[in-house]
Amino acid sequence: MKPAPSSPETLYQLAGSVERIARFSGKNLASKIAELEFKFANLQKQDIVRNLNADSIDGKLLDAARLVKHAAAQIDVVLHSLGILVLLPSILEDGEVVESLSLGAGSSEAKRFDLETNRRIAEFTFIEWTGNDNTRLQKIFKDFYRIAEFNTPKRKEIWLTDDTYALKYLRSGTSIRSATHKHRDIWENFQAKYPSIEKVRDYYRLRAENVIFRVYTPPVPRSAELPTSEKDSLLDL
Repeated sequence: MKPAPSSPETLYQLAGSVERIARFSGKNLASKIAELEFKFANLQKQDIVRNLNADSIDGKLLDAARLVKHAAAQIDVVLHSLGILVLLPSILEDGEVVESLSLGAGSSEAKRFDLETNRRIAEFTFIEWTGNDNTRLQKIFKDFYRIAEFNTPKRKEIWLTDDTYALKYLRSGTSIRSATHKHRDIWENFQAKYPSIEKVRDYYRLRAENVIFRVYTPPVPRSAELPTSEKDSLLDL
């Protein structure tokens, strides 16, 4: 029987798997792959087996990669959930009460926004912007539209780790159709309400005063805080 996803045994396996993959990858994965491509060329079966054994490449390493990939597929949800929860104490005002939270990968009808209190509604995006984030920017437009159109006297906020790319996108000449490419429901709703608005910047001008963009800079862990033995083990990977 396989251990439960959150059991100590599975967490131990995950830690071991990450270490195995890190050691396999080395300091430069591209160089490692190029080395293997060269090393395994023009070999027969028995030579391949010998090289696999020499490099500790086997089914266990493959299983380790699968386990790490499965865990990584859930990391966005983990980051989103923890980001909101850790941020709450620093943004809530005296007397402000959390009425609902949506910590998962999307807002349900019952939980319309990531955060709703007696004073505000808010959406959160915890990502590192790279400048090539079209899909993420479409999500920003979706969040902006949903929160801007919601009828409430409460403050409306969108929290980001960096608002540079988001605001540049919202002030751009990108078409509404392109901005809603991944979200057909938003496109249809927008068309029904604003058939004459074609550009993202025109809608942003219309609703900019309704939504506040706030920037949260997560603290950067300092390697100096790690025990010496732990820092040494990380440097060895």
